[in-house]
Amino acid sequence: MKINDLKDFIDRECHIDMAIVTNCVEGKTSKGNRYFSLTLQDSTGTIEAKKWEINPGDEELFAVKKVISLDGYPLIYNNSQLQFKINDAEPILNYDENELILDSPIDKNKLSKQFLEYIDAIEDNDIKTIVKEVVANHYDKILNHPAAKTNHHQYSGGLLHHEVSMLNLAKEIATLYPSINRDLLYGGIILHDIGKTIELSGPIATEYTLEGKLIGHISIIQTEIIEAAKKHNISGEVVTLLQHMVLSHHGKLEYGSPVLPQILEAEVMFLIDSLDSKIVMINKALKDVEIGGYSIRVLGLDGRSFYKHSKSKKY
Repeated sequence: MKINDLKDFIDRECHIDMAIVTNCVEGKTSKGNRYFSLTLQDSTGTIEAKKWEINPGDEELFAVKKVISLDGYPLIYNNSQLQFKINDAEPILNYDENELILDSPIDKNKLSKQFLEYIDAIEDNDIKTIVKEVVANHYDKILNHPAAKTNHHQYSGGLLHHEVSMLNLAKEIATLYPSINRDLLYGGIILHDIGKTIELSGPIATEYTLEGKLIGHISIIQTEIIEAAKKHNISGEVVTLLQHMVLSHHGKLEYGSPVLPQILEAEVMFLIDSLDSKIVMINKALKDVEIGGYSIRVLGLDGRSFYKHSKSKKY
């Protein structure tokens, strides 16, 4: 059975054929007994799980990146949340990684086509040249990398999906507000998160790399903008503007931006980035919540829980 099938078998004994442990935290009950809180993933989705009785060897069996098969049953807690109670598990040594990669909900070939069309739509030659140089250096990873470790677009092709969604929003907004420089906005969006192809390890049990921890995706791509400009003998304000778009895209100093947005296009990009990521986070939190129930608290959204109303649309 796949993880996505579990919602149809509440309180019934189930066997998960194969899943990877992407997170495992030890806790203690009110009586002082140890337990594990885990996140499991396969190609169809993720689920939170609990192992209430810890046995010798469980620390190794349920370590992050371990691939296992499990017996237990799915249940609903807090009136709306899906969880898997683990009774038993066994390690799997030989497996196909494709069975563990959570894939994009949108066909990646379609997303890639749109992505390249937006690059071609840039009319400013200097912006297009820098963008094409940076994208070429990371294109294969852009197609398959997640956009984040956990919060949003945390699946294979998530980075590509996030960027195309932002570009689609940018196209409409730039049409409504002609004062926006469309080339600069497109260029900034395309470049802003490409550093995550270095910052994050990949789509399976995603972790931060050494470069991700010590440098971060913002600084990584700012450096690459400078290098691309030098390679193609591009200088002047446009190079500074593209750097500013990347450096300010988190919008606030406390969110990790070295500088605040100080041009129109940077402010617009920050708002688009925030809008897309927040909608995806809310949809993810509500995915397995029943109508009339509340999601778990979403840490990336001030710890708020979200209500699934009767008018909620499927996605």
